[in-house]
Amino acid sequence: MKLAGNILLFVAVVIAVSNTVFAKPYEYGLELVGLQNSPVVNNIDFEEAKAKKACFCISDMDGNGWLEFTIAKMDGTGMYLDYVCYEYEPANENVLSPVELRPPEAGFKPRFAGMAGENRLTAYRVIDENNLEERYYHIDTLYRKNSIPWLKDGEYIVARQLINKSNHMLFTYLAATEQGIIKGSETRPGMQDFMPEKYKDPNGVEIDRDTFEHSAEGYIVNAEKTEATFLWISIGELQQAIDLGKDATWELLQKSWQGFRFGDIPQGHDPTGDGDGVVY
Repeated sequence: MKLAGNILLFVAVVIAVSNTVFAKPYEYGLELVGLQNSPVVNNIDFEEAKAKKACFCISDMDGNGWLEFTIAKMDGTGMYLDYVCYEYEPANENVLSPVELRPPEAGFKPRFAGMAGENRLTAYRVIDENNLEERYYHIDTLYRKNSIPWLKDGEYIVARQLINKSNHMLFTYLAATEQGIIKGSETRPGMQDFMPEKYKDPNGVEIDRDTFEHSAEGYIVNAEKTEATFLWISIGELQQAIDLGKDATWELLQKSWQGFRFGDIPQGHDPTGDGDGVVY
């Protein structure tokens, strides 16, 4: 089973304007400079972060035009369940404001990053009657015995979840769960196969596999669907870039921030940061 839970987090959103049609990345130059100079980025405890195989990612999850900086660390369960997120504060140069992480439904904490690299997620956009945009990202997070004590040896649970960011807060919604057992693979020695046994909706009612597969889409009515890519980079690379200087740091942050997003550039935002007075 391919789990989207072997992602992220989150962030550095690569999003299509419409289904899998990708646009030219925006630069968000002034914000990247703000991140480059921010104490949040420069004063990381790199030794502790590297010991936890930490990764960072740049994104604009909610599409408000202001970038987020996220660090995900591996915790004692061996999964990326330890993370912090900050958002660029346009009113204060070089200031990143903390993004609050709302306790997720049913106690299933999302795993935002699985490893350094590119993680593709299913993304949804909803435009309400006031023409306001809400964006959601679908992830599957795998839990085993070491992260959920009441699971028996060899059992697992996949939490199918949706992530939404709004007003400096991250929300996690449980769309469905799959529970089964783990078996050694005969066709891939040393690997593991996941054998599903039962599926449940957010209320604990058993559902069939097809309903489970479409549970994330069913959670949001009349949503526009596309894909997002979060590019996670190891924290060790960030430390090396900071040691080399601001130019190297800026380039690495730009590498993570790929700039794709739903829809148009936010109104009143200068995406290039070139100070030419041209905003959109």
